[in-house]
Amino acid sequence: MLYKILFILLSFNLSICIGLKALIIPQSASILSTSGTGISYSHEINPALLLESDSYLSLSKNSWLAGVSGQKISYIFDRRKYISFENLSINDIELRDEIATEEPLGFFGANWYAAEINESFDLSFYENITFGYKVKLNYSKLYTESMHGYSIDIGLNNQINKNLNIGLLIKNLGREYSNNLRVDNDILLGFGMSYHMPDLKLILLSDYLVYNQNNLLKFSTITTLPYLNFIIGGTYSELYKDLSFGIKLDYKKWAFIFGNLNHNNQVLSNPSSVEIRKIF
Repeated sequence: MLYKILFILLSFNLSICIGLKALIIPQSASILSTSGTGISYSHEINPALLLESDSYLSLSKNSWLAGVSGQKISYIFDRRKYISFENLSINDIELRDEIATEEPLGFFGANWYAAEINESFDLSFYENITFGYKVKLNYSKLYTESMHGYSIDIGLNNQINKNLNIGLLIKNLGREYSNNLRVDNDILLGFGMSYHMPDLKLILLSDYLVYNQNNLLKFSTITTLPYLNFIIGGTYSELYKDLSFGIKLDYKKWAFIFGNLNHNNQVLSNPSSVEIRKIF
């Protein structure tokens, strides 16, 4: 059981998976509100999209499955460089003997930490195509067990015209280590499109993902109104479905974002996230 819980915690570095792990890990409200859609829209999903006109600092307060919560802090600078640190933890896991008793023997906690860097570049030999990479290091501890590992994401984005973008993503290249055990990460492949409709003040997003021999379709719509915007998204597959929503408030050099995700497992709680950004 300990290893099973530890495996779930180690899966936090995947923002999109299948079954239980398909619940979006709320690294930020921006990701959560779109149900993780955005291979051709968000640098948090596709590292090739990291290109910001201003630097900003982001703070997120995140909650996941019952009792699991955490924070994330990220910083974008020099337009195309990004660093972040995040954690998730739970402190009331019951410790029981092999023979079940009415009262637990005690309680213990589990913690997961991760740091990542992201950078993007223009490809000089192809016009309007950008390349990016993200490297994430993670460490987790559950009771007396611990694991550590790394993952690498690689992305491409092609701006077809001022309204249409297409993106490609290879996610989660890497390994996890525990004592003498080495486990290769399951790789996620994705293709995404985004289309800006300025007359309707909307951005339409769609992604197609292949992970562990399963296919997922993701969709999201984002308004582009002044000050206050609304986001809805969803994921569909044979094994998993969800629906997400969010709001974003922009005021001067500040932004407030809230995201919530509802999934088809009624036993588990719904992930949510609150994010605050300060633009410099």
